[in-house]
Amino acid sequence: MEILEILFWKVFKNKFIFNEILNQIHNNEWVEYDEPNKYNVYNRCKFGNTHSLEIMIKNDLLPLIKDKVKHNDHIKIDHFSIKNLFLKLSKKQPQQQNNQEQTINNDNNNNNNNNNNNNNNNNNNNNNNNNKNKYKDEDYLEIIELFMKYRRDEFEITDLIMMAVKTYSPDIIRLLVNEPYSVIIYPTTFEFAIINSNLATIKELINLEPTNFKNYGIKLISEEFKRKSLSLAAHRKTLKTTITEYIFSNLSLYSVPPPLSLLNNQIQEQPSTNKRLKLSETSKPNNNNDDNNNDNDNNDNEEIKYEYIKFEEFIKLKSSNLLKSFMELDIVKGSFKKNFNSFIKMYHPYERLKVDIRIILKYGDIMLQQVSGEILDKMNKIDTNKQKGFNKLKELRKLTVIEFPKQNNFYYYYWKAYGEKIKGLDRIPPKSISNPDEQDFFQYLDSNEEKQYVEEDYFFGNGNDEEENTSLENYNNNNINNNNINNEEEEEDDDDDDDDEEDEEDEDEENEDDGNEDDGNDQELPEMDSGSDIDIENEVDEETINDLENKKRFINGFNKFRKASVYDISNRYSDLDNSYLKAIKECNIEMLEEVNKNNPNFTLNVSKFHYFQLPTESEDVLKLWKFFVGHGFKQFQYSQEIFLEFVSSVTDVLSPSKLEIVTLCAPLLRRIEFLLFDTLFRKKFNAFEILFKRFSFLEPFSKDEYTELLNQEKVIFNINGKLVQFDNSHLNQTIRLISLVVAKFHLQALNAPQHPSINNSTKPAQQSYSIIINYLYDQLLRIKGLTINHLELVRSIIPEHFLSDAHSQVFRVFFYLNIRSSKFSKYIIERPGVDTFMYISEDYAENYNCSEPPTTNVDDIGFDIRKYLNLDIFTYDFILGRESIQSYGTDTVDSVDKFNNNNNNKKNYKKYITQFDTILKELMKQLSHDICTNIDRDRITGGQDFFNYSLSADLRFSLAIGRKDIFWELLDWIQQYITLNENLIKYQVYQFNSPYESLLPTSTIYPNVKIIKKELPPSTTKTKTTSTTTAATTTTTESRILKIDNFENPIPNESSVKINWNENKLDESFKPISKLINSFKFFEDVLDSICKVMNVNEIQRFIQYNFFETSFQFAIYSYLVFMNRDDVLSFLLNNYNIEFDIFPFFLPERRYSQYLECKFIFENHFERVKNISNLNIEWCERRDLDFPSTVLNGFVKFLCKEKNIAIYNQFIQENGNLEIRNKIIKETIEVMKIELDANIDEDEDDDTENFAFILRNQKHKVLLIQSIIEQPDTQLYFKSALDQVLLELKEKRKTDKINSPFIENLKNPFLQSFIYGDIKTCDIILKYYPNQFKITKDSITKALKLDRIHIIKYYYKVDNCKNLINNFKNDNNLLKHLKNELSKHPIYKYHLTWL
Repeated sequence: MEILEILFWKVFKNKFIFNEILNQIHNNEWVEYDEPNKYNVYNRCKFGNTHSLEIMIKNDLLPLIKDKVKHNDHIKIDHFSIKNLFLKLSKKQPQQQNNQEQTINNDNNNNNNNNNNNNNNNNNNNNNNNNKNKYKDEDYLEIIELFMKYRRDEFEITDLIMMAVKTYSPDIIRLLVNEPYSVIIYPTTFEFAIINSNLATIKELINLEPTNFKNYGIKLISEEFKRKSLSLAAHRKTLKTTITEYIFSNLSLYSVPPPLSLLNNQIQEQPSTNKRLKLSETSKPNNNNDDNNNDNDNNDNEEIKYEYIKFEEFIKLKSSNLLKSFMELDIVKGSFKKNFNSFIKMYHPYERLKVDIRIILKYGDIMLQQVSGEILDKMNKIDTNKQKGFNKLKELRKLTVIEFPKQNNFYYYYWKAYGEKIKGLDRIPPKSISNPDEQDFFQYLDSNEEKQYVEEDYFFGNGNDEEENTSLENYNNNNINNNNINNEEEEEDDDDDDDDEEDEEDEDEENEDDGNEDDGNDQELPEMDSGSDIDIENEVDEETINDLENKKRFINGFNKFRKASVYDISNRYSDLDNSYLKAIKECNIEMLEEVNKNNPNFTLNVSKFHYFQLPTESEDVLKLWKFFVGHGFKQFQYSQEIFLEFVSSVTDVLSPSKLEIVTLCAPLLRRIEFLLFDTLFRKKFNAFEILFKRFSFLEPFSKDEYTELLNQEKVIFNINGKLVQFDNSHLNQTIRLISLVVAKFHLQALNAPQHPSINNSTKPAQQSYSIIINYLYDQLLRIKGLTINHLELVRSIIPEHFLSDAHSQVFRVFFYLNIRSSKFSKYIIERPGVDTFMYISEDYAENYNCSEPPTTNVDDIGFDIRKYLNLDIFTYDFILGRESIQSYGTDTVDSVDKFNNNNNNKKNYKKYITQFDTILKELMKQLSHDICTNIDRDRITGGQDFFNYSLSADLRFSLAIGRKDIFWELLDWIQQYITLNENLIKYQVYQFNSPYESLLPTSTIYPNVKIIKKELPPSTTKTKTTSTTTAATTTTTESRILKIDNFENPIPNESSVKINWNENKLDESFKPISKLINSFKFFEDVLDSICKVMNVNEIQRFIQYNFFETSFQFAIYSYLVFMNRDDVLSFLLNNYNIEFDIFPFFLPERRYSQYLECKFIFENHFERVKNISNLNIEWCERRDLDFPSTVLNGFVKFLCKEKNIAIYNQFIQENGNLEIRNKIIKETIEVMKIELDANIDEDEDDDTENFAFILRNQKHKVLLIQSIIEQPDTQLYFKSALDQVLLELKEKRKTDKINSPFIENLKNPFLQSFIYGDIKTCDIILKYYPNQFKITKDSITKALKLDRIHIIKYYYKVDNCKNLINNFKNDNNLLKHLKNELSKHPIYKYHLTWL
C-alpha cells in the first residue's frame, strides 16, 4: 500500500484521533455567510436530531422526509409545517417586489455582459411561482401522499382543504378530495375561498363540488351561497374584479337579489308584512349560520338572506361591464359619502367614462339626480352619432368638463390632449400643485429620503409647469381581515396596499368618495373592447409603497420598475406626442425627422413616470440613439428628467460603453452640472457614465448643497439588522466609473499647464473630482460580494489624497469590517441599544446613518456606535491591511477586466496583518467591556443593566459564530468583573436547591459526597388511582441536602451586599438564612444557544460557573427538554436532583415535541414521573421547605419597594397597632409564597427595585425593618404567620384535589394533548398510564373550538380507546355531548353522518 493509504487507515483506526476529527467537523463553522444575520446556532443540525417537518420543508430535505416516513421515525407535524409544505405548490402570483428586484438584477447583468435583450423580455423571466423550489411539484405531491397514506392521523391536525385554499394550491385540493383520500370540503371553506383565494383555487373547488356531494352529501353551491356570492366576491381585498366577474359570468353561482327600489316600494306599501325577504345590511360573509341541514335548498327561501353589494365595494370594481350591470340590477346599497371631485379620470376610455358619469348621476347628490335626465340625453346623442369623423371620446370628455367642472384637473388634461379651450368656460385652471423653486429642492432632498422615489415630480418641473406630479399619500398598508374560521391558526397575510397611480391626476385619490382607505391591491388592467378591464391571468397585486421605498437601494433603478397605469396613460398625451412615441417604439426614423421638420420647436411632453418603449432589436435602438445625438437631444430640452429617463431606457438595452454623446442642446448643456449630480445622487450610473465621458474637463460643482447631499446617505443597516447593500452585478461598473473619473482627472492635470483657463480652475475641479470619487468609493463598499482584492485594486487606482474620511469614517470602517468578515458587522448590528437608538432618533428613519458626527447629549438613550468606536485604532490597515499589495496600474479602465480574469484564474494567498481574533477582541473591548464601568452605561439600554445585556449579546454572538473558546473566555471575564465590581452588580440569587445542593448520591461527577437527610412532616401526597375512586395514603418524602467535602473549585461568590442578620435573635425556623450569591443573569436566547450546541462535558462545565445558583440545573434541564437533547438530559437526571412540578414540561402550544419528551422519560426515567398525579403537590411541599430561609430577606425587599411605601410606614410605627403590623406580616408572606411558587419577580429587571439596589441605597429602611423583625415578639408572630400560611396552602391543595380531580383536570397531560390534537402523545401517555385517563366533555368542547376534529374521530373508534377509562360507545352522555357540540359548530355541523 502507498504511504498515504497506510496513514489514512492508521488515523481511521485510532479512536482518539478519529473522534477528534469528527468533533472538529461538527463544531467548526465551515461556511462564510455574506449576510450577518445568517450566522446562528441553528445553521447545523444532525439529520437524526431533525424532527420538525417545517425545518425539513424549508431546507428542501425531501429525501430525509421519505426516509423518516419509511422507518417510522418521529416527525413533528403541525399547522405551520403543513402550511410551508403547501406553499411549495402555491399558484399565487409572485410578489411584485421580488419581480422588481429580479428585473433589476437581470437588467444590470445585461448591461455588464453587453447583452442586448430588452427589459420586456427580462420581465418574462419572473413569471414563476412564489417559491423557487429545488424540486418539482410532483415531488411535493408525493410527500403529501406519503403522509396521507402512512401518517394521516397526524397529518390531518388541521383542515387540509382550508390550508390549500389559504396557500392557493389547487393541485393539493385535487389530490386530497379525489379517491383514495376523499377529504371533505366544508361550505365555510368554499366561502373563505371566494373572499380570499385565487381564481384557480376557486375553480378547482367548483369542479370538485359533485365529488364532495357524492361523498358527503354537502352542496357547496347552495341557495344560501348563491344569495350572497356576489357580495362575498365584492368584499375581497385583492383580485376583486377577477373573482366578481367570474361569478357573475356563471349563472349557476349566484342568485340576483330583488331590486332595492322594488323592495323599498314594498316596504312603504306593506309596512307590517311578515312575508318579505330578509336583507343583510353587511357584505361580510355569514360563516356562523345556524342552519343544520346539509342541503340548504330544503330551507324556505324566504328565510335565506340576500346580501347586497355595498357601494364602497362596488366603486372599487374595475370592470365597466360589472359596474353597469350592477347599477341596472339595482343591487348596490349606499352612495357617495363625500365629494366626488376626483372620481372621473381623463385617461378613462369611452365606455368607462360613460359608466363613471352614470355612477355619479345615480349615487351622487340630489341636485345631480334632478338634472340626470338632461345629461343622459346628451350622452345618448353622442353615443348614437354616426357621422364620419365624429370623435365620441372627445365629445364625451367635453361634456364631462361642462357638466362636472369641479373634477380635479380634468379640464387641464383635456386642454393638454386636444390643445383647445371650451367655449363658455373660464380660463383653463392650473394644476393643483405648482413647482417650488430650486432652493426647495435641496430642502426636499435633505429632509426625508423616503420621498426620494415617491414625490420626485414635485420638485423637478420641466420649466413650463406641465409636468405631471405625484403623491403616494393615499397608500395605506392595510392587512386583509381574513375570515377567521380557526382562531388558533395563523392566517395567510396578503399585501393590501392601495393602488399606486402613476400620475399627478391621482394625487387626490385619497379623497375619493368610495372609501379607498379599505381598498387592497385591486388590479386595474387595460380596458377590453367589451368594456371589461379584467384580465384573469394577469390581475396581480399593485405595487406597494414599500416597493417604491426599496428602489432607492438599487443602482440604475428607473421608471421601468413602476407598474403600468390602469388605463393607457397616453390617452392624456397629445396626438403629436403619441405619434412620436409610436415612432420611437417602431424605430421609424423617417417619421421622427418629419415631425422635427414640420415642428422645429417640438419638445416631447410626457410624464416623467413614462418608461420609453424601444424597438426589440439592439441595432434599431442604436439607430434611435444616433438620431437623437445628431439633434443634440433638443426634443428633451425643457425636461432634464425626461432626457435622463430616455438615456436610462436605452442603457437597459445597450451597454454604456457602446454609447456616446457628441453634443447637447443649449438648455441641457446649461444644466449639465445638475444632470451629473442628479445621476450620481439617484445612482443612475449608466446615465452618469455616458454624460461624464462627454466632457473633456469637469467644471467644479458650484453649489455646496451638492456636496452635502452626496455625503448625506451613509446608511449602513436598518432596524431589522439587514445591511443596506447593492447587488453584485453593479461591481464592475462602479470600479470602471472610478477608473474613468481618475483617468479624467489625470488628463486634466496633465493639460492644465498648457491651458491657463484650465489651470486657474484646477483646484476647484480637483475638489469636484474628489467628491465624485469618494461618493463612488462609498457606493462600492456597499456592493455585495466586494472582496479585498477588488478593494486593493481600487485603492491602487485612486490618488491617496482623494480618499477623504471626513464624512465617511464610521461608514467605511463598518464596511471594511464587513468585507473582512460579516461576523464583525453582525457583532456591531446586534449591540444592545442600537435598535433603540434608531427608533428614538427622528433623523434616522429606522436606519443607522453615519453621515453626521455623534451628539454630545449625555441624556441620549440607545447605543450610538460613533461614540464608542475608536477610529484611531480601526483603520484600513488594521482591518484589511495585507502583505505587499500588487500594483494593477491606473492608466486604463481595462485594468478592471484584466484584474477579474487574473483573480478568477488564481487564488490570492496574501495574509492579513491583523489576526481575526485581535480585531474581534478589540471590538468587544471598545463596544462592550470598556463601557461596563461607565457611570451612565445603563442609559444605552434604556435604564436596564448594560453589563448584563451587553455580555449576554457577546456570549450569544460567540456561539452563533461557532467560537466556544471565546465563550469560555467571556465567562471568565464575567466572573472577574463580578468579583472586582461588586458595587455595580445588580443580580443576586439564593443558594438553596442549587446544583451544589442537588447532586445525587449516585453522581459520579465529584467524589466524597456526604448525604444529610431531612424528613418532611407526614402528608397525603401519594395517591392510588382506580377507574372509579381515588384513595389517599400517608407517606414520608425525603429531601437530600448534599455537602461536598474537599471541593476547592468553584468557590461561591457570596455577596457582601446583604443583611447581617443576628441569628441569635432569629427563630430556628428561619435559620440558616440562605446565602445570597452575586451572579450573572443569562437571558433565554443565551441559554437556548448553549443547550443547542454544547455537549455533555461542556454543559457540566457551564453548570460549574453557576454551581451555587438556585435551581440552575433545572433551568438547564428545561432548555434541553425543548431541544430534545436526550444525551445531556440523561446526564442531568443521573447526577442531579431534577424536581418535576409538571410533566410534560411545556404546553403543546409551545411548538415543541411533547411526544419526544414523553418517549425519552418513559423509556429511560419512568420512575421520576410514575406518580404523575402528585408531581405538583410534592413539588409544592418541597418548596415549602425552602421558603423559610428566604422569607425574612423577601419581607425586607417587599416593604422597601416604592409602591409599598404606605405599608412600610404602617409597619415601622413605634406605637402603632400591633394587629395592623401582624396583618401586614401575614399578607406579605402570602404574596411572597405565591410569587415563589410561580417563580415570579415583577421587579427583577427594575434597577431601583431589585434587592441589591435596595440594600445599597435604602440602608436606613433596611436597618429599621431588620431591628423590628429581630424583636422577640415579631419573631413569634413571623413564625406563627408562616406556619399559618403554609398550612392554609396545604389545605387548599387538598381541597383543589377533591374539587378538581386530576383525571378531569384539563391540564393533565392526556387532556392537554387531546385538546391540541396530538394523537401520538396521547397514545404514548395511555400506554404507560393505562386506565388512568378519560375523555371529558370540556375537552371535547375545547378541541372543537380549536378545530381538532381529527383526534375526536380517532378516539371515536373503540379500538383506539383500549387504555382509556371511557369511550363514546360506553358513555352515552359523552356521545350526546359530542353530537350537540357538532350540531352547533359553524364548520362541522354540515357533516354528521360519521357518528
